Amino acid sequence: MTRKLPTTTVMINGAALREIRIRTGLSVAALAVDVGVSRPYIARLELGHSLRVSPQVYDAILRALMIIDRRALLAAPDPDLAVAS
Repeated sequence: MTRKLPTTTVMINGAALREIRIRTGLSVAALAVDVGVSRPYIARLELGHSLRVSPQVYDAILRALMIIDRRALLAAPDPDLAVAS
């Protein structure tokens, strides 16, 4: 029997992602390349069609946008509510 390990995801605020991306002067395509995901995936995040990302993708977005405060893109203000198992 194979046991599936729980996957942790982070709820992301798509509107904040879009606003910060635009203010930093990055296109959707450039952010996607920097993060290592597809352009449509970034668009889905920004439009709220995808609400959660892996911690690795979240960290890559923070690095690409040069965000220091990890809470900047969280959908829930309480970090304990933003991470789900």
